[in-house]
Parts: sequence; C-alpha cells; structure tokens
Amino acid sequence: MIIVGLIVLLIVILFIVWRFWFFFRNPNRTIQYNENYILSPADGFIVYIRKVIPGEDIFAIKKGRKILLDELMFLDDQEMLNQPGWLIGICMGPFNVHYNRAPIEGYITKIKHDFPTTVKSNKTMFPALQNLFFNLYPYYEGCDYILSNERASYTISNHRFKVYVTQIADNWIRKIVTFRNKEEIKQGDVFGLIRMGSQVDLFIPDQEKSIEILVNERQKVRAGITILAKLND
Repeated sequence: MIIVGLIVLLIVILFIVWRFWFFFRNPNRTIQYNENYILSPADGFIVYIRKVIPGEDIFAIKKGRKILLDELMFLDDQEMLNQPGWLIGICMGPFNVHYNRAPIEGYITKIKHDFPTTVKSNKTMFPALQNLFFNLYPYYEGCDYILSNERASYTISNHRFKVYVTQIADNWIRKIVTFRNKEEIKQGDVFGLIRMGSQVDLFIPDQEKSIEILVNERQKVRAGITILAKLND
C-alpha cells in the first residue's frame, strides 16, 4: 500500500509540474531577424502545407464540400478571398511551448475571437496528433476541429508582407490569450498564448509567386526559430 501511495503521489506531483510549470514555460530565444524570412509562429509539428487558389477547396475533410480559406480563419477584407498563397498549419502537442511569436515584423491587429460556426463547442485535436504520430497521411484526415473550434485571427503587416495568423483552441482549452494588439511588433516577439492543446495556422498571400516554402509536412518547428518561408526578391 505504501508503494502504491508513493506512485500515486509521484503521478500527482508530475501532473502539477506539467500543468502549472512545464506547460506555461516561455524560454528565452535568440531571434535571427531577417525581413525576407517568415518564421514559425508556434512550436509543434506541421500538419499541412496547402497551396491556396482562389475559389478552390483547400481540404477534403468532408466529401463533396468545398472548404475555403474564410472557413478556416477570420479575414479582414474580401480582397484576401481572391489572393493565392500558402496555408501552413502547426499542431501544438501537450509538451510543446504554447506561447506564439510573430512570424514577421510589422503592425499586429487582432481581427476577431469567436467560433466560426453556430456550434459553440470545441472538438478534440487528437486525430491530428494521432495522424502525425503514426504517419497517417493526409495528416488532417478526420480533423473536424479545423472547421468548428474557437479561434482568434490576426494580421501582421509591413511594407513587404501581410500575413494572417489564427490560433485554434482544442477541446481541453482554457483560454486563448492576446498580449499584443494594434501596435508594432518585432519579428519573433510573443503576441499570444493558447492554454492546453491547440493549433496555429499561417496564411501567406503570394500574388507575385515569390514565396518559397522551406519546410515539409510532419516537420517539427519552433516559434521564432524555424524559417517556414522566404521572399525571393
């Protein structure tokens, strides 16, 4: 009985350490500033990289139904619906750092924080974690949360780029937190936090076809460190 009690106590201690310290850690990071680079906004694994073509579906999660960009993130102007580009989704597991960092330098604006549908409840992100772990392609298969879950969208813009970042909440989420809004932000600076499991999507408009993607699906990335894409002048 003593051994069982010690094991239970150890499990409780490990859970408390994970829940209240490890999960909310925010390690210092050395940012390699470069105006031609687009850095990862989140720690985790890339669950999809999709070429966005105006009017064409991005996913085939539900058979026979087109899933367009404006279903995945809140957009601040209709012109973005006619912009080609790249959509990169980063799935954040329970052991990743959950602070999010600006992929580029510029002016950050929070567009909206809400559910994209009339269903006000979050679905689990377990299918994405499972698909990534077992290398089941496509990694977004069965991931209905991409369409239904609570999210917060932002724009970050400068004289060269305008990118969209969307934080997506998991079923076990406690809160999407915004630290920076309507102000200048440096590349790699923390702008928000998603508690518990989550995902961060990044849309990079590419009207001039000058964006080169430097990462692959299922690749591990780090916020403010990993270069997702670069601008070829």
